[in-house]
Amino acid sequence: MSSWMRKTQIYLLAFIVLAVQLGIIAPGGEVAEAAKKEIAAKPYMGWSSYSMQVWESSNGGNGGQWITAEQIKAQSDAMHEKLQPYGYEYINVDAAWNGGMDGYGRPIPSTTLFPDGLQEVIDHVHANGQKFGLYTIPGLSSEAYDQDLPIYNAPGCSMKDIGDPAKESDYWGFGYKIDFSDACAQKYIDSIADLYAEWGVDFLKFDSVTPGSGISDLSLDARMT
Repeated sequence: MSSWMRKTQIYLLAFIVLAVQLGIIAPGGEVAEAAKKEIAAKPYMGWSSYSMQVWESSNGGNGGQWITAEQIKAQSDAMHEKLQPYGYEYINVDAAWNGGMDGYGRPIPSTTLFPDGLQEVIDHVHANGQKFGLYTIPGLSSEAYDQDLPIYNAPGCSMKDIGDPAKESDYWGFGYKIDFSDACAQKYIDSIADLYAEWGVDFLKFDSVTPGSGISDLSLDARMT
């Protein structure tokens, strides 16, 4: 591709983005066409509960009230009606959705926020033709480590095989770093991934992955190494 053609594509993309921001063109038209032609990649378009949590918390309220079955389904319905024709398709649920862990150290949804179960909410989102996203952070729960819980479908593996209490796993100090040199560690991660797959989760947001999320140096390394 010539230098002139590359410059033309860049200028075209810049114009399309600016036009969408100014409301000159609808986001579902030229932007989608640009993505098809590989001039621009289509971003992950949708709604995240994080925005409402931050807004409510900054105004003296409890951000957790936005992570309820009623609110999530209402946002899903609104997006289905107003924005989905323009390519918006993700309903992403951010932090505080879980209500503890099961006997294998895997997160379980809050029964307070989701009285009919998180599965009912996920099914509602999917019925609207959308994709469902969920939030998580790296590491192993200190409670799971202290109880030395077994790892699901991994005979002979338990939490004290894979956790390192001398190293934190996240910016807030919620858990311990996982030692991926032990084969049991991957089995634990697989057990969580399989659980999310059973629920029908389409997208995962990993927060506090360091270096870079809150801590930019190597004092806290949460990568899976």
